[in-house]
Amino acid sequence: MTSKSQSRHASESPTPEQLRERVEHTREELGRTVEELAAKADVKARAKEKAGDAKAKAQEAAGDAKAKVQDAVGHSRARLQDSTAHAAQRGPVPVLVVGAAAVLVWLQVRRRQQGGRTAQSVRRLKGAARSSTPGRRMR
Repeated sequence: MTSKSQSRHASESPTPEQLRERVEHTREELGRTVEELAAKADVKARAKEKAGDAKAKAQEAAGDAKAKVQDAVGHSRARLQDSTAHAAQRGPVPVLVVGAAAVLVWLQVRRRQQGGRTAQSVRRLKGAARSSTPGRRMR
């Protein structure tokens, strides 16, 4: 019976080639596991990934907002054109009033935009004048 148990035991024990294959398979699994753990531990890369996701969401939201604004502007423009057309049918006076109002709004906006630039120019000129006054020059 000893020979039978030895032969059965011999047939159950893996061959050296099978052992090598098991070792190689285990190494591959271990390598994948280590890579996954390293990826989870890489806080900087994960933060960059989340920042990229947030940036993409923000760009998408900005695009949606831009589309909504463009739609609103288009509707407003259409309503303005309709009201102008109706005013034109009533006579030249309402058209002139609407035109004058548009010019006044445009002038007000332009004045505000240039106000900031004018104030900056005045400050620069005052600064240049101070540095070039004869009493303050270094001798």
